[in-house]
Amino acid sequence: MTNLIIERNFPPCRCERCNDTVPEAGLSCGSLLPVAPPPVPRAVPPAVAYRPSRQGEVVFDVRSGRWGAFMAFQYGLAFLRPFGGGVEWDTEPRWLAQQPSPVHSVAP
Repeated sequence: MTNLIIERNFPPCRCERCNDTVPEAGLSCGSLLPVAPPPVPRAVPPAVAYRPSRQGEVVFDVRSGRWGAFMAFQYGLAFLRPFGGGVEWDTEPRWLAQQPSPVHSVAP
């Protein structure tokens, strides 16, 4: 079995604690986790939730106040991707709408 860290060509650790030449990635789990957009204060789900039917469809996430491209339903959640790239976020399907409510003035 090979060491995955060595295969990835990470630089060797030269700190005083380790004092060895075993490479280390220097990553923590916190830096790998996506950050969900913060919820809009006092947001309420739409009266009739929209259910996207195809991948890439433009939808509005009422809870975060953001437009996104629908990617998939998985584990009871809808996964959305921001336009122009970025980290996907998930939301409950009840928060999806085709258009923002009059309270939101966000454009896609």
